[in-house]
Amino acid sequence: MKGIPMPRPSSIASGPLELKPQTDSLQPIARDTLQERVYLRIRQALIYSEFEPGQVLTIRELARKLGTSIMPVREALQKLTVERVLELLPTRSVRVPVLSAEEFAEICEARMLLEGHMARLAAERADAADLERIEQASRSFLSAKVPSTPTVIQQRNREFHFAIYEAAHQVTMLELIEPLWVRCGPCTVALFVDLGVEKIKRGATTHHQQALEAIRARRPAAAEEAIVADIRATSERYQKYRREHAEFFADRRGATGTGDGNDGAAYVAANTSP
Repeated sequence: MKGIPMPRPSSIASGPLELKPQTDSLQPIARDTLQERVYLRIRQALIYSEFEPGQVLTIRELARKLGTSIMPVREALQKLTVERVLELLPTRSVRVPVLSAEEFAEICEARMLLEGHMARLAAERADAADLERIEQASRSFLSAKVPSTPTVIQQRNREFHFAIYEAAHQVTMLELIEPLWVRCGPCTVALFVDLGVEKIKRGATTHHQQALEAIRARRPAAAEEAIVADIRATSERYQKYRREHAEFFADRRGATGTGDGNDGAAYVAANTSP
């Protein structure tokens, strides 16, 4: 029987097989695209309560205010809809959600678990630079003028909280916290209007100072307790507000989204340079 031809020895590699990399043509992709900047600016507006619950956002008007084409705004709104930050109506309009008392409570419960643990880690891990940033954020919050707009207080409040969370040096959990702030931001503006900026600021200041003192003293449990108490107070205020204004929220949740959304677009345009 005739055997199968074998290659000559000279044709077989004698050393270890070396694979030539095939990814030489791949180049880093810039993340700071126009669409990303538009997306981040709208997220920021939501966090700082620059949109009202139930407000309809239109692509064309947002694009006009931002000074961009329609495409990056459309892509940003689609992404925010997928993330459940905005909701798509049957009319194909996009609206800022009107959170029920239960929905807001669920978000706050998640925040208490995540942010409380981050405060605990901050008390354990914060270095001198971290502590200075937290103290600076605290001073900025305390120095905010009253009367002031809810947006200013919201911004200073967020800066304080996230100075603590960044001091925890836990990137994965930090990325989980940010979307929760985006989702509940618009509904918290109602609390400022109802209770007044001064009362909100006074209540938050107590918890902020307790958290700062606990982190300074390296007392993780006390730091966690202060942040959890701060978030719980916000949740309870919202529950009370929903009960007292049930008719208003029923009207907002029942809206079909036929408005033009012009008022909110003006807020988004601020501090934007696409």
